[in-house]
Amino acid sequence: MNTPVTASSETKPPPNLIDQRIGKYRVVRKLGEGGMGSVFEAVHVEIGQRAAVKLLKPELSSEPKHVQRFFDEAKLLSMVNHPGLIKIYDFDRTADGQVYIVMELLEGETLWSRFEKQQGGKPGGMPVEDVARMVRQVAAALAAVHQRGIIHRDLKPENIFVVKDGEAAGGERAKILDFG
Repeated sequence: MNTPVTASSETKPPPNLIDQRIGKYRVVRKLGEGGMGSVFEAVHVEIGQRAAVKLLKPELSSEPKHVQRFFDEAKLLSMVNHPGLIKIYDFDRTADGQVYIVMELLEGETLWSRFEKQQGGKPGGMPVEDVARMVRQVAAALAAVHQRGIIHRDLKPENIFVVKDGEAAGGERAKILDFG
């Protein structure tokens, strides 16, 4: 995990990554793609732990400022223990120079998806009680990272994930993703 933050000019676009290894994880399927990279479901080859692997885009892996921000996000988030934040397990660089973060695999949906589904094309959207509960949870997670000097650069409903959590009010927890 002590990977130096340098860029690689030899970074190439990844081939189909399904069944390939990234670190100690074997890629199972692609979960999504954003402006900075792609996220895959993966399984640790030795212990079977499921995880999400976020792979920075090849063109960004060759730019030191993007690599630094990517690794900084992983380092800083791993130092904050809060149930509203995704857990970071590892980060490193692939043999071909792409950088990646291994993190908790979440099962649920984005807050935006929840809103669209509950709205069903009609005015009203989510019940006020649900919105208030999610806002309280997000505010608590933001307070925890702000105490460490971390600022979320892209807070929006698409970067808030709702998961089942029997310990949380309403049986669900809002988790903040992608600090940008």
